[in-house]
Amino acid sequence: QVVLLLGKLPPQDSVSVPVTRMAMLGLVGTLTLCVLQAQSLHLRSDQRESPVCSLAQEARADVSLLSGQKLTPSGCSHPAQIAAGAQGVDHVSLIRTNVSDGSKLAVWVSSYPRSGSSTVLSLVSSSVEGEETQSQTSIFSLFEPCHDGDEYDPWKEEQGCASLLWGLSRCDFSGVKKLWGWADPHSSNHHMKFEAGVATDICQKADLVAFKTVDYGHHLEKWTWMLNTHPHMKIVDVVRDPRGIWASWKTTEPFATLLKEGGYYTLEGICQNFARNLDIQDVRIHHIVFERLMDNPWETTTRVFQFLGLPFGEKQKKWIESTFNAKECPEPKPWEIGFTDCHTKSASVSEKWREVLTQEEIANFNANPDCRRVVQAYGFSP
Repeated sequence: QVVLLLGKLPPQDSVSVPVTRMAMLGLVGTLTLCVLQAQSLHLRSDQRESPVCSLAQEARADVSLLSGQKLTPSGCSHPAQIAAGAQGVDHVSLIRTNVSDGSKLAVWVSSYPRSGSSTVLSLVSSSVEGEETQSQTSIFSLFEPCHDGDEYDPWKEEQGCASLLWGLSRCDFSGVKKLWGWADPHSSNHHMKFEAGVATDICQKADLVAFKTVDYGHHLEKWTWMLNTHPHMKIVDVVRDPRGIWASWKTTEPFATLLKEGGYYTLEGICQNFARNLDIQDVRIHHIVFERLMDNPWETTTRVFQFLGLPFGEKQKKWIESTFNAKECPEPKPWEIGFTDCHTKSASVSEKWREVLTQEEIANFNANPDCRRVVQAYGFSP
């Protein structure tokens, strides 16, 4: 639409009031701007037939954009959508101002169940010197968010794990009603019941945020968007010989039952994702091999700390000594059997799959191109 503003300036010698031609030009310019602004507001009102989004709806739209999806909040208009017409909007510019900018280091430990990921989360959690207290927390650690048993508000439920992890990395627990892993010993809960406000307070006081997942992030290329929207986020990808993971599932509940029932992961599927991740070259992603951690915990742990840019001191040395090839391990509680970090004979864990897998499973593994590639790339025994 075009708005044409017509006017005529009188000759200078005919102006009978103290108005100059320059003032008249200024008046015409002002009128033009007023018309254009009114037209702009009219156009925006056409786009904005629905009310402005609530914070919860904004969060849904934010995460959709950050993960590369189109901004389509239902029943309302996102403020940035109104301003930009919802076309060609840079998703990074839409992060809500009331959310942390990600100024603290966030570490995502990603892997499969029974891969040693809990031990690696403990490794990362030992990275900050000093003990945790309720008034001052050095690290905020969360065990397995995005797990069955979590409870969210409907909008958070609809967004799924992407929304939870994106918020968690910024100490934003909006829409979260319950976290299954909050009570786990690996979580920094200060023995307090979960509430979004409590979690936010503990997290915001921390110097470092760490969490681990076992059912999300297996294909890392699909999650680099999260790294791109957090200036201080890193991923520690835990890799274990797929045969070792499979053997552990076959001999540990509830995984043994899940395998028998079908519909769970497959041995070849594990190989496929590990092989895909070999093609990712990103300085923000570090692959840590479970077998190397068991065989040589000192060197492997030191490399993780170098990757994170954190100092390696006495606290970390004590953690290694109490976790790998320990003289003795604390008696586990009944529900902790098979799930503790402490190992008295660390290296012996690596080859247990030979006693568990059938000849058919081994043959299928050896015939799979992805499995063979993973074995060669990480130096697993044939």
